[in-house]
Amino acid sequence: MKMPGELDSKLLAPCGINCISCEKFQNPCGGCLISDDGKSKASLKCKIKTCFDKKNFIYCGRCSEFPCPQMKKHSKKYIKRHGLDTLSSAKRIKTTGIGRMMAQDRERWSCPECGGVVKFQNKTCSECGFKVGVSDIS
Repeated sequence: MKMPGELDSKLLAPCGINCISCEKFQNPCGGCLISDDGKSKASLKCKIKTCFDKKNFIYCGRCSEFPCPQMKKHSKKYIKRHGLDTLSSAKRIKTTGIGRMMAQDRERWSCPECGGVVKFQNKTCSECGFKVGVSDIS
């Protein structure tokens, strides 16, 4: 997948992950805020998604209880597995704003070689296979 010219703000998951950088995006998942079609059972049971559905807000970083124990646990897991600090990303919503965040994420997850999308799980471009160093996207 080539990186689009602009990223839709609905691609920012409540937990701070930009869905475009996920290897499951469009294969078959459409994104946390877009659709439940194609999501795994684990994704459908996500406690963060259940929470924001209940509270009727979109981003964890805007919740009065942020950062909650669920978010801290989620971020710790993603740091350990993928080197991705979702808590810091979710915090940016308050300080940066969604439009600027999406522009930053577009730059962060764009392949420097071909303009494809770098997936956070394996730090590899979906188009050309270029491997990005962890420090390049952290």
